[in-house]
Amino acid sequence: MPTRKQRRRRQKDRRHEYEYVYVDEEGHEVEVDEPATTDGNPTKNVKAPAKGASKAKPRSGKALREPPEPSWSRAVKRAVPWQIGIFVLVVFLFHSQSLVGRVLTALLYGVLFIPMMYLTDRMVRNRWLKQQGALPQKDKRPRGQ
Repeated sequence: MPTRKQRRRRQKDRRHEYEYVYVDEEGHEVEVDEPATTDGNPTKNVKAPAKGASKAKPRSGKALREPPEPSWSRAVKRAVPWQIGIFVLVVFLFHSQSLVGRVLTALLYGVLFIPMMYLTDRMVRNRWLKQQGALPQKDKRPRGQ
């Protein structure tokens, strides 16, 4: 059974008439023309939008911000807060190990955050490029060097 609030909202929706409009490229609202049908039922011939058509566009209508190129310096800057947090957690929570063991464990986890942040930035950038239709740039250097 719907709540009182849900019933009031439903009644309010039924009281108001809505016009369907869409925004064109220039930003103007344009009324939607209802398709003419032979049997008088306008919903039968209306096509559903393609599933993949709306994936690249954000829901809010804003353009997605371009993620910056991944760099090691940016990865280090982003990893520092995580390193500090892990250091504090490991040193204070692992009481069964010696202090030296806890500090070394915390430093190891902290150092591993740097390549993880770089790979995350690279993955986000490549996904954004793929959505925009551009291919990610490949590294020009040979792998052995």
